[in-house]
Amino acid sequence: SSGETCPEKKVLYKLISGLHSSIPTHIAGDYLLDESRNQWGQNIELMYDRILRHPDRVRNMYFTYLFVLRALTSLLSATEYLEQAEYDTGNHAEDLKTQSLIKQLLYSPKLQTACPVPFDEAKLWQGQGGPELKQQIQKKFRNISALMDCVGCEKCRLWGKLQVQGLGTALKIFFSVGNQDKEGDQTLQLQRNEVIALVNLLNRLSESVKMVHDMRPDVERLMEDQITKTSSKPGRLRRVLDLAFSFLVK
Repeated sequence: SSGETCPEKKVLYKLISGLHSSIPTHIAGDYLLDESRNQWGQNIELMYDRILRHPDRVRNMYFTYLFVLRALTSLLSATEYLEQAEYDTGNHAEDLKTQSLIKQLLYSPKLQTACPVPFDEAKLWQGQGGPELKQQIQKKFRNISALMDCVGCEKCRLWGKLQVQGLGTALKIFFSVGNQDKEGDQTLQLQRNEVIALVNLLNRLSESVKMVHDMRPDVERLMEDQITKTSSKPGRLRRVLDLAFSFLVK
């Protein structure tokens, strides 16, 4: 009634924005610098222009990363399910290694203590309009996934649909909070492709966060050089630089 966006829709916006920010981060981290020599490397200018000059994009990417990480490691329904899931590919040694790595991820003491809580998931989707909001969000994700079919590049389409499904799976886990059957058992059920999408999304987001951290010094040096070369407008460029990296001080 006040015209403000409800918390659930704000969460959805942050998640989509964070995923959208992660994609150009990967492009900037592994960019085709010279097609004739097939030379690949970091594109510092692109990283600054698409990501680091927009602190809100970086914050939303961190939010999405924490959201997915918390869905895997902090919610009992997901942790129990993923621990007991069958990782059977026919390669016994690799299957045992995968199961061991999943358990290390789920029960890592560093993750349990270091990761802040992005929000109180128990308070979301629990009000009178909760079921309707869930349906709206699920519909939006189906629409986004359908739009991916229009992407011409097969590789881009594959990664896009995989990451969108991973994000939808994380939301599915959060939707299950407080949702139990009459015997008190968790009703969360995940399909094999949902688990694969979720783990792949976490991998991509963690790589994006690391790229932002690793490339930040190079971007700072680039901006300092630009400030030196255009000393006629130092105040304006300094404000841009301060804004771009204000989130790192918090």
